Amino acid sequence: MEYSGILAAVGAALAWGTFMVPFKISKSSKLVLFQAFMSVGILISGLVLSLILGYPLKPNIYGIFAGVMWAIANLLALSAISNLGLCRAVPLLSSLVVISSFLWGALVFGELPAGILLGVVGVMLIILGVVLVSTVGSNQALNIKKGLLAGVVAGLIFGSQLVPLKIGHVTTGEAFFSTGLGIFVTAMMVTIFSRTKFSKEIFKAGLLSGVIWNMGNLLSLISLSLIGLSKAGPISQIATAVAVLWGLFYFKEVTIPAAKLQVLMGSIILLVGVIILGLA
Repeated sequence: MEYSGILAAVGAALAWGTFMVPFKISKSSKLVLFQAFMSVGILISGLVLSLILGYPLKPNIYGIFAGVMWAIANLLALSAISNLGLCRAVPLLSSLVVISSFLWGALVFGELPAGILLGVVGVMLIILGVVLVSTVGSNQALNIKKGLLAGVVAGLIFGSQLVPLKIGHVTTGEAFFSTGLGIFVTAMMVTIFSRTKFSKEIFKAGLLSGVIWNMGNLLSLISLSLIGLSKAGPISQIATAVAVLWGLFYFKEVTIPAAKLQVLMGSIILLVGVIILGLA
């Protein structure tokens, strides 16, 4: 059953490392509007998948709160990326997600009483791998202090997003639709209050991104129920390597051989960390 949980976490990482590909293809800079369209895709796919899998549609306060946390963290992450650049913001976010989710699971929920040392080694390797695969390039920072603050807060919230579900002992079925509902409501409120103008050009891309992300969300909830937060959270950060590989080989963002080698080395280290964490 534990191996099933690890596979689910890896599947979530593949989805989360891919969900921004439609946005890259659209070449849009309207981040708030894109998130709004994405939230529509999340809500619709959540409804369809819940009906297929027999999950309840009754709103769950813990699931809704987890969705609100994700939406807030995502907006802060966008601010971090715009002020620090992608190559600086991504490792900052991912490392804090790994650290915070591991600490919540290991220290608060007592998920690794016997394998804490091995777990720490695994987490450190994951962080090293994330940094290596994410620091390719030379994006210039526009506002370092603002970007760092946004990135730190976003990473801590992302890493704590599943905590309400653990506290409320919420099952995968109970949390799935409610999390999407929380994301949808929050994203729409931000869009309305920011007076963002509608643009249909990115509607389909946003919907597709939302569906892909929600598949990852479902798999992450399954992994959470099987292996706990201390493992599910860090393993999901394989998404960083997946996203960078998309940039390297599909979008051709980096063509320097040394940079490609750095990414491959980082990916190997990251995967070794995942294996060690799985053994903890």
